[in-house]
Amino acid sequence: MTNDPLKAAWRQGTPPVHHDLQALVRAKGGHPVMSRIRRQLLLEGGSYTVFLLVYYDFFDGHTKPLYLNIILVLSVACMLVQHINGYLLAAGRMREPDILQSLQQKMRQLKQYAWLSVGSRVLGWAGILLFFCTGITWTTPKYWLLAGATVIMTIQMGLLWQLWQRRINRINETLLAFRD
Repeated sequence: MTNDPLKAAWRQGTPPVHHDLQALVRAKGGHPVMSRIRRQLLLEGGSYTVFLLVYYDFFDGHTKPLYLNIILVLSVACMLVQHINGYLLAAGRMREPDILQSLQQKMRQLKQYAWLSVGSRVLGWAGILLFFCTGITWTTPKYWLLAGATVIMTIQMGLLWQLWQRRINRINETLLAFRD
C-alpha cells in the first residue's frame, strides 16, 4: 500500500495491448505518407490519362504527323511510369538483414531514381513542348513565351533535383551516424 495516489493508480491500471504495427497501419488505410503519395499518383495519373484521351480532338492531334502523336503519348507515358516507379520504390520494404545494409541499398535506389525522375520529366516536357510547338507560326512574343516556359521548367527541374539531393543527404547523414 502506498500513500501516493498516482503510484496506486499506475499499479491498478491495465497495461496497453500491443498490436502488430503493420496490421494496425493496414487497418487504418496505410501510412500517411504513402496515402499522400498514392493520392498524388491517382490525381496525376488520372490527369495524364484524361489528357491522353482528349488531346487528339482538343489539341488537334489528328492534324499533326504520326511521329508527333507517338512522341506525345510516349512522353506522357514516361512521366506516368516514373510516378508509378516512385510509388513502388517508396512502398518497397527493406530486404537486407540489418539497418545499415538496408539504408545503403535504399541510398543506391534513391540516387538512381533521382536521375530517372528528373530525366523523365525533362524528356516528358520536351516531348510535350515539341508536340505543341510544331506547326506554330513563330513571332517574337511567341519566342518570348517559349523562353519563359523553358526558364520556368528549368527552375522546376533544378528544384526537383535539389529536393532529391536533400533526401539523399539525409539518408547519407544517417548512414554516417551508424558508422561512427
